[in-house]
Amino acid sequence: MMQSDAKLQTSQPKEVGKPTLTSQQIGCLRFSPCGQLLAAGDYNGHVQLWRVSDAGLAAVPPLTGKHNGFVDAIAFAPKEQLLFTADTWGRLSCWDYALWLKDDAPAADAIKPRWSIDAAHDGYIRSVLVSADGKHLATCGRDQIVRLWSTDGKLKFELKEHREDVYALAFSPDSLLLASGNLKGAIHLHTAQDGKHQKQLDATSLYKYDRIQDVGGARVLTFARDGQSLYCGGAMPSGGGFVQATPKLLRFDCKTGKLEKEWTLGDPAHGFVYEIIEHTTGELLLITSGQPGQGRFMLLNPDEKEPGFINTKMANCHAMTLHPGGHRIAIAATNGGSNANGRDSALKNGEYTGNHSPIHLWDLPSSAE
Repeated sequence: MMQSDAKLQTSQPKEVGKPTLTSQQIGCLRFSPCGQLLAAGDYNGHVQLWRVSDAGLAAVPPLTGKHNGFVDAIAFAPKEQLLFTADTWGRLSCWDYALWLKDDAPAADAIKPRWSIDAAHDGYIRSVLVSADGKHLATCGRDQIVRLWSTDGKLKFELKEHREDVYALAFSPDSLLLASGNLKGAIHLHTAQDGKHQKQLDATSLYKYDRIQDVGGARVLTFARDGQSLYCGGAMPSGGGFVQATPKLLRFDCKTGKLEKEWTLGDPAHGFVYEIIEHTTGELLLITSGQPGQGRFMLLNPDEKEPGFINTKMANCHAMTLHPGGHRIAIAATNGGSNANGRDSALKNGEYTGNHSPIHLWDLPSSAE
């Protein structure tokens, strides 16, 4: 079992086997609470699925034809066997994921959602999240609105303070607070039960307007396990146009709303912080993505100024998830040598083949000590 005083950095993460190859670019990745399933939303509107074992990942039929656009947000309910998926056209759906755990699982085209809302948001749903107590489902998106739902799909209330594209959501560990962050770095705290506004936090250092382009924002949020602090990840943009940005991590005191600490995690080629996970050891697992090939996986002790572990061998890292057992993580990166400008090395028979996301598994050895 995990020891609270164990330190992952004393026994550095080790990659497990070869990456699992996929056919599409992946934008989100999550382990189920039971640890038996890994789900990923891709840019072809599919939800790819794998059964999980110590040996690795075994693909099961994906959800296809169920979404209109990119699937860039997914979440599992912590207490029910439910998977929530959302796409860039605003559709929000709920699925019984126990179906994929059975040996006689139905064919993918026969699987129907428990419920689905075609216009849960007006366009791009950026994030979907379920509270730890399983009572609240939160969504946000480009329509500048945060919505709170019950897990049966009934709308409870909506929050409209942001007036900007809302990127990130986080529930406090006790499920009492909901944090949301927007394009310009404004973070709002509300009570999850009734939506009452508590305070606003200032992460505007993560935003820049340059060359008639909005760059940056509060891209990812997570509460510390003790609920006393809120972490916000993004970047310190250098400019618009061909975007360059230095990964940045901020930590706020939830009681006072004041900035406690900040970390600069690279240089302008390294881009944005895409995921933040606080391990039970108290250390932070982070991934970043920036210029082509500039993906980084890091381990940071919050008491230190610099990461104690950095891996640069994976291309741009866009999604990460921690197994509920605490011993393994999965990271969705990008295929090596990829780019979107159609250079000769990316062409086959005169056609651009597109990007895809290999999934890398990493063991955290000291978690079993």
